[in-house]
Amino acid sequence: MGIVGLGLDICSIDRIQRIMSGPRAEAFLNRVYTQAERAVCGQRHDAASAYAARWAAKEALVKALGAPPGIRWKDMEVRRDGGPPYFALSGVAKEVMDARGLEAFLALSHDAGVAAATVVLQKRGE
Repeated sequence: MGIVGLGLDICSIDRIQRIMSGPRAEAFLNRVYTQAERAVCGQRHDAASAYAARWAAKEALVKALGAPPGIRWKDMEVRRDGGPPYFALSGVAKEVMDARGLEAFLALSHDAGVAAATVVLQKRGE
């Protein structure tokens, strides 16, 4: 069947840095990122870039899925584990992916002050 969903998003690294430097930083980080993501991003010298890439990844997945109702930011955790980035899903994101029999492929990039993510969805096993 091939590709059944495609999502692309870019995020300004400066925008994330401004949020992280502002009074609502903790509320934003707690709402959008899992504890595991915060542990990884928070220890990096380019934390804003890492957070921006994960924001773009989550937005790209939502777009690829067609913005299912009830999906939450923390339903989509971006992991690396020494290889290419991938999603660990929970909640509505996992329910939708499982119900549709989908798997997601994720690519991240950073350059010129932006982070970008592309998500390709395909049926499992194809």
